[in-house]
Amino acid sequence: MQEVAHFEITLALKQAFKARGVTYKDVAERIGVSEQTIKRLFREKDCSLSRLNELCDAINISVYDLLDISRQHNEAATKLTDQQEEFLRDNPSHFSFLFFLTAQYSLETIKSRYELSEVTTFRYLRDLDKQGFIELSANNQFRLLIEGRILMQLDGPLGEVVRQRNHFFLEYVCDHDGETGSTFSSSFRLMSTDTLNALHTDFAKLDKKYRKASYQDASLLPKEKLHPVKWVSMVAPFEICGQWPLDKNIE
Repeated sequence: MQEVAHFEITLALKQAFKARGVTYKDVAERIGVSEQTIKRLFREKDCSLSRLNELCDAINISVYDLLDISRQHNEAATKLTDQQEEFLRDNPSHFSFLFFLTAQYSLETIKSRYELSEVTTFRYLRDLDKQGFIELSANNQFRLLIEGRILMQLDGPLGEVVRQRNHFFLEYVCDHDGETGSTFSSSFRLMSTDTLNALHTDFAKLDKKYRKASYQDASLLPKEKLHPVKWVSMVAPFEICGQWPLDKNIE
């Protein structure tokens, strides 16, 4: 308990309640306390180990699993070899196929959405196996050798692929702005260096917050209740005058 901040535990516990579809009142009745007691626990973000055990038992989750979710909120990440990056750069469809696998799309989903034959699916898997991304066995069964997200640098072999995919995403968000779950926001302002640094800090905190929340969601919720979501944040000193196009030869 000392290794994990109480607020981290109560946050994970709150997510577990949501995943199990139970309310504070439901849990209070199961362990024989008032609903206000449960609400106070979450409000004060503190509880004893014995109480934590009771709450976990009430929603059928191991206290060890809960503590693990509280601690292990940082995403695992894999750095590819130069050879692997070069292969994905030269074979962008293989890059997509691998990315789908790391995002936990099933083979059946990939095959269905892209109308892939069994032979084509096997060839993708075979090639990824040769490059050390997966371990392929009979009947297109495989084991991913990549843990978590793939680390990709803009100045590395995959830099151009990353740029292209993010340009595609930017256009998609612009086209779907205002639809459920999609938001595009762009601003140009004059600001001090201190304000710019504060903006970078806020973006970093927000990104970390939702990476952590998504890890907990994926750990606690069934996959059918999860939505694939992508986000991009971009901030930079940018002189629009001189960078944006301007016709020098108007009549």
